[in-house]
Amino acid sequence: MKGCLNDDKATEATIDAEDYLHTGDIGYIDADDEIFIVDIVTELIKFKGF
Repeated sequence: MKGCLNDDKATEATIDAEDYLHTGDIGYIDADDEIFIVDIVTELIKFKGF
């Protein structure tokens, strides 16, 4: 991901200085290099902007 379109502040909040993308998901990579998403940092679900 290159960044958020026309929104430098959102890009800086999402992509850190080492170019890691922070999604808020919690996961792990197993010995077979498979990625598992097991939780999310926030419990907030947005629906129609709310």
